[in-house]
Amino acid sequence: MGEQPTVSEELHILREKLRAVSEALAILDLAGGEVTGKSAPQLMYFAAKDLGAKEAAGYDHTDDIERALNWVFPESRRVWNITLWKDQGEDDYWAMEGEEMSIKLLFEECPVREMCTAAGVRLGGVACQAMHGYAAGMLWQIFGRRVDINIEHSGPGSCLLVLKTVME
Repeated sequence: MGEQPTVSEELHILREKLRAVSEALAILDLAGGEVTGKSAPQLMYFAAKDLGAKEAAGYDHTDDIERALNWVFPESRRVWNITLWKDQGEDDYWAMEGEEMSIKLLFEECPVREMCTAAGVRLGGVACQAMHGYAAGMLWQIFGRRVDINIEHSGPGSCLLVLKTVME
């Protein structure tokens, strides 16, 4: 039998695999644009939203945003560091406007953003929109009401998303 790789060798292999996945993500992002043009991100959002709704059909229902986010993004805070955000002077995280309510989510850690940045793929494109759509679909089922997620800001250090839903 062969020798087991050292920790250093395993780390190197893991880094190489991450680079390969980043390159694959870049190819998917670029290929999506070739197939559908400028509408690729929006199409991926809605396709992934449908998938997320199907995936979450068996989940419990909750109105607790933090609990729901932990179901949708179950990895440790080192992988997905999502915090609720409110603008200075705001009393509550949720903002109400007519029948609609919204909350801002700050993604300080995001593997999709990190892979896009590493591969030179623009943020907010196919990969980001697919992830946002998937999360919106899952949350739609978990909350039991329509959910949409939009980008307010995207950058290499963090992204600020707005989750919108309707009051029950």
